[in-house]
Amino acid sequence: MERAVQLSQLLEEGKEVEVQDAFVLQSKKLLKVNMAAAGGQVLTKAGAMIAYQGQMQFSRQGSGGAGKWIKKKVSGEEFNLMEVSGQGDLFLADAANNIILLYMNNEALAVESLNLLAFTPSISWDIKRLKGASGMMAGGLWTVELQGTGYAALICKGDPLTLRVTPNEPTYTDPNATVAWYQGLEPSIHVDANLKSLGGLLGSRHGELFQLMFQGDGWVVVQPSEEVVASSLQPPGGGGGAGGVLGGILKT
Repeated sequence: MERAVQLSQLLEEGKEVEVQDAFVLQSKKLLKVNMAAAGGQVLTKAGAMIAYQGQMQFSRQGSGGAGKWIKKKVSGEEFNLMEVSGQGDLFLADAANNIILLYMNNEALAVESLNLLAFTPSISWDIKRLKGASGMMAGGLWTVELQGTGYAALICKGDPLTLRVTPNEPTYTDPNATVAWYQGLEPSIHVDANLKSLGGLLGSRHGELFQLMFQGDGWVVVQPSEEVVASSLQPPGGGGGAGGVLGGILKT
């Protein structure tokens, strides 16, 4: 049972976290961007802004060149970026999902597009297709690659689990539970060919039939849910780059 709190307690518990980092978590579900520390600019998922203090300008980020535009159209990735510039503090969230805050130091990371909340412009991005996805489904299975030095914020449905992957021990994950992975890994499509399982799983998105197999040396981050994250960019009918894949396999 939760009882009412005094207004002074509410103000104290909900006050801003005063840290001069470019990105700082106000809570598990709320990200604060210090625009001055971020260099006056940040890239965010469209629709993620919940509040700001200061002067901000919002503009739709271009596709990043003809190559990325073509990849977005072919992949069907719901990956719409907003470019925010200005001064002050920007507050971001996405459907009350948890947020993973990372600082990348000349590193590379692959992220499911619906799980990407924001990143600093010092990090470059591209859209890539997973190994083995071509020919299995229309458009294949695509992901967003981040590379460089700076801050990145990811969305996670619940608290994340980080799994170590070694050359001698591959790791298998449900696509809808997969958030991100170290780019040194080699993910590929793994399908359970046991036809007895198809009847019960037909039309579903369970990973028992269709998995991502990670090989190499690194780590993969998963969320404690097989549901696609509820997102401001969720297309009608649900499903993101990974979420809509199983149905494509079952139709082939």
